[in-house]
Amino acid sequence: MVSVVLKTICIVALCTTTALAGEQSDFEAIQKAYRLNSSNKQELVKKYFKTYPNSNYIPDIRMLLAESASTVDGSIAEYHKLLNNYRYYAKRDVAFLSLCQLYYIKSDWGNLLTICNKAIAECSTSNYRPIFLQLRAIAHYHHNHYDDGINDCEKIPEYSRQLNTLAYSLFLKSEMDRQMYGYARQYIKGLAELLHGYSEAAIYPTCLLQLGQYYEYNKMYNEAWSTYNFLMSQFPKSPEAVKANTYAQNVRKYNPKTVAFMPDEKIIAQSEAIDIKPDVEENDTQQNLTIYYTISIGPFYNLQKAKELQKLIVNYVVPVHIVRKEKSFDIYAGHFPSLDEGMSIKIQLAEELGINGFIIEIFEQDGKQYIYGQ
Repeated sequence: MVSVVLKTICIVALCTTTALAGEQSDFEAIQKAYRLNSSNKQELVKKYFKTYPNSNYIPDIRMLLAESASTVDGSIAEYHKLLNNYRYYAKRDVAFLSLCQLYYIKSDWGNLLTICNKAIAECSTSNYRPIFLQLRAIAHYHHNHYDDGINDCEKIPEYSRQLNTLAYSLFLKSEMDRQMYGYARQYIKGLAELLHGYSEAAIYPTCLLQLGQYYEYNKMYNEAWSTYNFLMSQFPKSPEAVKANTYAQNVRKYNPKTVAFMPDEKIIAQSEAIDIKPDVEENDTQQNLTIYYTISIGPFYNLQKAKELQKLIVNYVVPVHIVRKEKSFDIYAGHFPSLDEGMSIKIQLAEELGINGFIIEIFEQDGKQYIYGQ
């Protein structure tokens, strides 16, 4: 009798082990199919869902479906399915982050705000928490909820010590201060903190450019001239340097002198508490500068592949150029006068062709081009 029981237990254990092995190997086959973009990948998924309806791998497969959807809206729908049905999925914060990024790409500030709220509430221990806060601050900014946006920016240092994250959050806060108070004391205090404490951050050239604009706006032409020239000398290849050169030409007519320009306590103290002057008149600051936007797609390491994609894209927008880089190729699609026009085509390419590019800003001056990624 004992031997019969033992034999039965062994058979059950063997069957369970075999089933688990089959479940894992089928899951690995799906992963491989999506990695290689095999034609039977959807078939494999349907079969898996039918064979293993309670599998622990199903959320991971849902993640694959979301990541590889052919349209932005399709991807968004898959992420929502995943988040709605698998509350305890280990990579839930990754799904939230991807969904937030898609709404950011679409400039869908309402849904971005909603999903960021959920992510922050549900993923309190996630390493992505500072990014969720930053994205929510951006959504608040576009809804003119400046107090809420500033509050999010001020929380970020509690969760991140990453230089660029901290610098961008402080910059975003200063921009919201500018929207509320104009070129006034709160704004210059934020810029001063950035300029004195974050010289290695990627946003630093932009901060210098904004400082020059602050001085020019307040008719502090010596300081504006000095700021623009410092920016051009320290970051000569940056797009901000191109703009600084144009602005410097506008200031030149005031016969400026080179002076110390970094904002100090004296400059902050003499600034207005609230700016009540009209907006800056740009006049001829843009007269020698041509700015347009294009969609950058790539990199491609095969020229033929880039040419095949080029033939598809010309049905949606022209011109479409293939740009040779040192070790790869990029496609530049379109020549848009505004960011919104470029974003509209970018979303169309993502939804209808599954092509995910990003907007870049191109400055043309004196026959040269300067590129700035958005």
